[in-house]
Amino acid sequence: MDKPNSALFDVFLRLRPSDVERLRFLDVDRSTPSAAPTHITIKPPVDDKRKRAVERFGFTRVFEEDAGQLELFRDTGAVSMIEGVLGAVGKEGRDGLLATLGVTGSGKVRRDGMGVNIRCSQAHANSTFRATPS
Repeated sequence: MDKPNSALFDVFLRLRPSDVERLRFLDVDRSTPSAAPTHITIKPPVDDKRKRAVERFGFTRVFEEDAGQLELFRDTGAVSMIEGVLGAVGKEGRDGLLATLGVTGSGKVRRDGMGVNIRCSQAHANSTFRATPS
């Protein structure tokens, strides 16, 4: 992302689309309507017998269930990170890490088209092949 950030790294959350109708136990906080959401609040179900508190978590950005893989790839700054790692023209070479975490079937590699991991691998390969002299 191009905005200044005091955090050591960016953390994005994508809410997993679900085909199952369940009672939603979290709220996406939309305190600024014109900006992308950055916080969620988890509220344990009323019938949960375990003693759980309401908790609020912050992220660089929250992507809701309707966000597609291309939107994630584009809006997380993955291309900029890859260019920085490869030392693209006008970009200083730097370290980078993309980690996608989630349960099996949550869309890390493939959900609605090519997943973020695959898109990043393709962008990396394309940049490397373009930079390789023939």
